[in-house]
Amino acid sequence: MKITRPHHGSGIAPDAVSEHLFSGTRPLRSAESRLLTEDQPLRDECGVFGYYAPEGSVTSAARQAYFGLFALQHRGQDSAGIAVNNQGTIFCHRNQGLVVEVFNDITLNMMQGHAAIGHVRYPSQVDSGIENAQPMLIKYKSGQMALAINGCILNSNETREQLQENGAIFQTNSDAEVLLSLLARNRILTESVEEAIQMMMPDIRGAYGMVLMTPGKIIGLRDPLGIRPLCAGKLDNAYVLASESCAIDSIGGTFIRDVKPGEMIVISDDGMHSYSTRKDKPVDPDAATHDGRLCLFEFVYFARPDSTLDGSNVHEARFNAGQQLALEHPCQADLVIGAPDSGMTASMGYARASGIAYGQGLLKNRYVGRTFIQPDQMQRELAVTMKFSALKHAIGGKRVIMVDDSIVRGTTTRHIVNLLRKAGATEVHMRIASPPVVYPCFYGVDTPSQNELSASKMSIEAIRDMIGADSLGYLSLDGLKRSTHGLICGHCSSCFDGEYPAGIPADREQEITRIDRTEFDRLHERRDQDV
Repeated sequence: MKITRPHHGSGIAPDAVSEHLFSGTRPLRSAESRLLTEDQPLRDECGVFGYYAPEGSVTSAARQAYFGLFALQHRGQDSAGIAVNNQGTIFCHRNQGLVVEVFNDITLNMMQGHAAIGHVRYPSQVDSGIENAQPMLIKYKSGQMALAINGCILNSNETREQLQENGAIFQTNSDAEVLLSLLARNRILTESVEEAIQMMMPDIRGAYGMVLMTPGKIIGLRDPLGIRPLCAGKLDNAYVLASESCAIDSIGGTFIRDVKPGEMIVISDDGMHSYSTRKDKPVDPDAATHDGRLCLFEFVYFARPDSTLDGSNVHEARFNAGQQLALEHPCQADLVIGAPDSGMTASMGYARASGIAYGQGLLKNRYVGRTFIQPDQMQRELAVTMKFSALKHAIGGKRVIMVDDSIVRGTTTRHIVNLLRKAGATEVHMRIASPPVVYPCFYGVDTPSQNELSASKMSIEAIRDMIGADSLGYLSLDGLKRSTHGLICGHCSSCFDGEYPAGIPADREQEITRIDRTEFDRLHERRDQDV
């Protein structure tokens, strides 16, 4: 049994994850073993967590990271990893699978240390595989560094090529490895890792929340627009960093605040301190209000309902969205139900505002895992039947409104509508608690290409006909934005409106076809005042 250690040598290489931490570890999952359906929902690619207690005060940092990652499991189910600092030496274990599959008591008991960072991941199509799992750990001239990132570096390919021309060696497709290579280069030229980060920032563009660990510190960074979330908390004498506040709550910690856009939080034995990621631009106390562009889809689907992001509670935002949806798209019906799980809260809001009875009409089988492969259409339809079942006694003979968070391609929605009809629903009306998704995301979300998004090539009436519903209504973009009560910043709504606040990767601009939104906007005109 051995703990994976960082590679030595002239190249900047991640730790050798092909060597299992323990004999008997579960077999690796291949990229093909992920769920292959026609209609995957949009998926955030990662969640990050960091924990730092003064050296000598605790040795269970890895276990705290385990519980934090467990709370962030919804942000990524393909792989998990933890890097731990034991008296200045950093060790890392990562593997494909859920948090509970990658770690156990034996693993965690061996990973002793006072500080740890962790990562859960859902990969994109171009960076799947165990070699891209995080945290990534390197050993270089000035010591060790481990890094975990949620988000995307837009100019990663160009930066990688420049570094390779100067002799850098890469073994993965991960943005994390590019960042570590930049930091290793800069750290040799600077007095501190904070200066190395500030030196790196003009060279990268993107949307990210990341945590970095050195032998003496943990550092949290958030992108200049705050598109990807990151927050800080405290537990006794330890400090915590996490993608969502629910992870801080899960270990019994106290939420302190969200990391500001463009801010660098440095945690060491001296406590927690704030710096700007840019030497030429100090952190603005009002940056979250002036510059913030938090991803709006966090409230639609990604974030856990008990999280609060930049001042707005996710559960409340989804409930408000459901109420607003009822005002914009009223319907005569007998029962309001939600699509498990992300449509449930919005459906409650719709029922409250409409006065129509709320009930449960669908059950979700939580034992249908992501490794279930459907190679043909018949098995894809069978997979939906295995995953969902209708409550015939609840919906039989009734006009049903089903509320869901979004429609991506629409094939799964079509199967569910058909399932409700077979169970006896006399009418099925679909209500979507977000606007049509018409553009891909380049900011760390795994989205289909634009031509695979139903709303980018079909009218609302055509989508309604395709899914087989009696009516279809989407929440307006203005209504969705207004649902995020308490939010102290603006929104990134690029998947809805095509306005990319952090830009588009140079090699991807040709993939975007601008949509004339006149017809959609007309159909989405509010029919009443917002909630």
